[in-house]
Amino acid sequence: MENAGLSLELVNSWNLNPLELDKARNHAAAMYFVGPHNHGISFDPILMGNFLQTAELGYVKSCSYHNWFHAIDVTHGVYRLLHTCATDAFLSCNERYALLVSAVCHDVGHPGLNNTFLIETSHDLALRYNDKSPLENMHCAKLFEIVAQVKCNIFATLAKAQYQDVRKVCIDAILNTDNAQHFTMIKEVQMMYEMNSEILEASRELYADDPDNFPPREAMECFREPESRKLLAKVLLHVADISNSMKPFRICRLWAWQVLEEFFLQGDEEKRLGVPVQALNDREKVNRPFSQVGFIEFLVSPLIFAVIKVLPPMEGLADQMVQNVRTWHSNWANETKPPPSDAEQSALAERVHKLEARYLESR
Repeated sequence: MENAGLSLELVNSWNLNPLELDKARNHAAAMYFVGPHNHGISFDPILMGNFLQTAELGYVKSCSYHNWFHAIDVTHGVYRLLHTCATDAFLSCNERYALLVSAVCHDVGHPGLNNTFLIETSHDLALRYNDKSPLENMHCAKLFEIVAQVKCNIFATLAKAQYQDVRKVCIDAILNTDNAQHFTMIKEVQMMYEMNSEILEASRELYADDPDNFPPREAMECFREPESRKLLAKVLLHVADISNSMKPFRICRLWAWQVLEEFFLQGDEEKRLGVPVQALNDREKVNRPFSQVGFIEFLVSPLIFAVIKVLPPMEGLADQMVQNVRTWHSNWANETKPPPSDAEQSALAERVHKLEARYLESR
C-alpha cells in the first residue's frame, strides 16, 4: 500500500476518497481490500488483478455516481466494517471474501438509471428480470460472467461447497442493495435486536467500556446463528453502499453532488420521454442541501440507528451522520435563494431536532 503512496493510516480511516486517487492507487487499494489478510481465502494475485481490471471496464464511465470510484469506495467501506465490527469472530472466511468481491461488482454495468425508470420505460433489463430488482440481478449476473473467464477466476481455489457458499452470499448481498429491500432490512435488524435485547444491551455496555473486546461471547454466539450471519452479511454491504452520508462532510458533499447530477440526468431523460419525473430528479426544483437532509432523515438514519443497537462499533458513523445533517441544515438556511421563510426554517429545524433525539434514544 505504502509503495502506491497510500498510508495505512488513511486506508484504515473514513477519510479515504477514491475520487481523489489516480487509477494506479485505486487499483492498489482494491487489491489490498480484497487481499487474503482480510478473509483468509487464498487466490492467484494475477487472476485478482485481471478480475479487478475487467470489473472496472464493466462500469460505465459516463455515470457520475455509479462508477468505478463508487465501487472502490464501497469495497473500502466493507473492508472497514469487517475490521471495525470484528467480523472474523462470527462471519466465515467464505462470507467475508464474498462480501468484498460483491462490493467490487455490486453496481457493475449500472446505466445511471434507477429500477423505477427501467420498469416505467420497459427497458430490456426490466423485461429480462420481470421487474424484480433488474439492476441488482444484472450486477450479480455480470459478477459471475466475469469470474467465468479463466483469466478472472478468483474462485478457482475454492472447493465446490465453498464456491456454492460464496455464490449464495454474493447473490443475497447484492440483491439486498436494492433500496426496495431497505425497510425490510431495517425490520429484520430491529427483530434481531428485540429477540436478543438483553444480550445485545449487555454487549453495548461492554463495548462502551472496552471496545477492543467486541463482541463478547454471548453476542458472538448470537451473531454466529445462520440467520444472524445471513442478515449481518447483507447489512454490511448495504451500509457500505449508503455510507457517504456518514463520512466526513467534505467527502459526503462530493458524493452528494455526484449522485444528484446522475439523478438530474435521469430527470432530463424523463422529461424528454414524457414520463413522470421522480422526486429528486428535477434539476430545476431540487434544493441540494434540503434533499440531503431528507435522504439522511428518511433512508440512512433509520437503518444506522437500528444497526448500532446490534453492532455498536458503527456508532462513529452514526455520530458523523448527525453532524452532517446539521451542516446540510446550515447550508440550506444560509445558501438558499430566496432565503427560506421563518416557518420553513422552523419546520426543518424541528425535523433535525427530532433526528438528533432519535439518535440519542438509539445509543
